[in-house]
Amino acid sequence: MPLSQRAKVIARGLIRTGRANRGGQPDHGLIRFECPNGGFYWISLDGARLLRGTTLWDADELQPKFCAAMERAGAALQGPYTSEHT
Repeated sequence: MPLSQRAKVIARGLIRTGRANRGGQPDHGLIRFECPNGGFYWISLDGARLLRGTTLWDADELQPKFCAAMERAGAALQGPYTSEHT
């Protein structure tokens, strides 16, 4: 299954806000991004779920308001990153 537009926008938001490093990697049907302060984010391929933790098995699903905020940050036209960085 290809990465949805929503998942790409959430990833871009995590990167733009400095919460995640560039270079997401596939991991158990999700895309994993490393956090600069430790741990990881996982985004489902359809963008419906966003998790945070040190391992996928211990990760917590983040609140819908946080996901919406990352979508807004990722969809903003201004910022240092573009889609080819996610």
